[in-house]
Amino acid sequence: MTAPIPADRSRRFRITHPFHPFRDREFDLVEHQEIANQSILYFRDQAGYLAQVPAAWTDFVEADPFCEVASGRSPLHAKSLGLLAELLRELRKEPR
Repeated sequence: MTAPIPADRSRRFRITHPFHPFRDREFDLVEHQEIANQSILYFRDQAGYLAQVPAAWTDFVEADPFCEVASGRSPLHAKSLGLLAELLRELRKEPR
């Protein structure tokens, strides 16, 4: 789906990604789009240029409960770690 999702012109969001240069700054939402199953927010930076950021890097979407509890200690859910272990077994051709 590439159709724009109409934005509430008064909607503001804060960038929360720990390594983003605009972390903890608030911006006015210009447009919200779903592109290839990824939610993208468009905004104007301090110079007025149109910029974009994944919605997952902002407070626009609800926080993932796992990420909240993990507090940055683990970037992967238990299911993802299991899939990674399975992939490593396959690559090493280890018996289960």
